[in-house]
Amino acid sequence: MKNSYSKTTSFILLSGMVLLLGCETGTRNKGPVDGNGVDSGIVSQNSNYKPHTPKDSEMNKIFTNSGTPGYYIQVGYFKTQKPNEDIINRLEYASLPYTVVRKSGRNYLLVGAYASYNKAREIQGIAKERVAEGAFIVKVVRP
Repeated sequence: MKNSYSKTTSFILLSGMVLLLGCETGTRNKGPVDGNGVDSGIVSQNSNYKPHTPKDSEMNKIFTNSGTPGYYIQVGYFKTQKPNEDIINRLEYASLPYTVVRKSGRNYLLVGAYASYNKAREIQGIAKERVAEGAFIVKVVRP
């Protein structure tokens, strides 16, 4: 019994050594390390990547004198009444700055203002998750 155990152990050790010696992964193609991360192929280092900013014709706009011009996230629209306490509490819990813009007798509940479309886009996910699923970006413009 001891002899067969010894032969099995020897065979396993010998097989392992052959595999380790025969495997040259990482030694043959090792080049100089330049400190750069591995490119994923999504965006190369030398590309002229520019985030998408929609054209003015593609943006929903609110023309008003009462709001600060900029990009906002619209989380509510009320024809006659002002926003209820529930939605205001959700905005405050999410620590989102909000304003109510009144135009033509209607109330727009907006989160922001943000200087760029891309900054508003970053915050839009939080607004959709915590306040209103249908939140979208609008641009407030002076008439």
